[in-house]
Amino acid sequence: MKNFLIVTTLLLLLTSVAADAQWRSKTHDVYEALQATADITIDGELNDDEGWKGALETVKGTNGKPFCEVEFEGVGGVVKVFEEHGGGKWNGPDDHKTCFAIFWEPEAIYIGISVTDDTHEHAKAQVWNGDAAQLAFEPTGKREPIRNDILYNAALDDKAENPLFHNEQTRGNPGLEVGTHVAIVRNEAEKETYYEFKVAPEHLGLKEPFSEGYEFGLGICINDGDIGDSGQKGWSGWYPHSIVHGKNLEKTGLVRLTDETLAVEAANKLATTWGKLKSIR
Repeated sequence: MKNFLIVTTLLLLLTSVAADAQWRSKTHDVYEALQATADITIDGELNDDEGWKGALETVKGTNGKPFCEVEFEGVGGVVKVFEEHGGGKWNGPDDHKTCFAIFWEPEAIYIGISVTDDTHEHAKAQVWNGDAAQLAFEPTGKREPIRNDILYNAALDDKAENPLFHNEQTRGNPGLEVGTHVAIVRNEAEKETYYEFKVAPEHLGLKEPFSEGYEFGLGICINDGDIGDSGQKGWSGWYPHSIVHGKNLEKTGLVRLTDETLAVEAANKLATTWGKLKSIR
C-alpha cells in the first residue's frame, strides 16, 4: 500500500509539472481588453468610427507590439506566425496575416479580426475548411484540459458574398446568429477580410453581466485556403493549436477585462488608453 501511494503521488506530480510546462507566449499570453466607449454595430466594418478605429494598434503585448502576427507553438514545438498544412505554401504576411482586437461592455464582448489574404478561397462544404475563422472559448479562464469549450466557425462562400456560420459547440448555451452576432466582409481592393463577433454572457453560460476582472480562455485560428487547391492549407491566429490538431483548451490565450477605455485624438488620430476614474469611499 505504501509503494502504491508513492507511485500515485509521483504520477500526480508529473501531471502537474506537465500542465505547468504548457507553452505560453512570453509577450502575448494575456490580452487586456478595453471597455467599449461607443455602440458597436455588427457589420464587419473595422475601420469606422463606431469604436474600432485605433483598436488594432493600441493593445500591445509586453514587448510593445500589437496583437498582430502573434507567434504560436506549432507542430513539433516550432514557434511560428503561420503554419503550413496539407501542401499549402505561405509567402509571407502579404499572403496571410492576422490581427485582432477585443472590446467589452457588461452586455457583450466584441472581437474584431482583420485578416490580410491575397486571395479568397472557400469551395469546401465545411465552414472551417478554407478561408475561415474558428474561435474557441474557455469560459472559466482556468485553461485546463477539460471539455467545456465553446466553438464557432465563420467564413464567406467562394464568391466572398454570403456568410457561412456554424455553432459547432455551444454546451447547451444559445448559439450566435449571423447579422446579430456575426458579420464578415471581404475588401478585395485591400486584400483583407474582416470578422466581427458579439458574444453575450449567456453564450458563455454566465448568469451575470461581464465585469472588470473577468477572465476567459480564447483561441483564434484563421485558416487559409489556396486558389486551385481548396481547403484548409494552413493557419495563423492566437494559440490556434487550441483548435487544430484536437481541441486543447489548455492552449488558449487569456483575455482579461480591464477598466481602461480607448480614446482617439481628433488632430492626429493617435489612440491611447485611459483608466476610468474611481470614486474614493
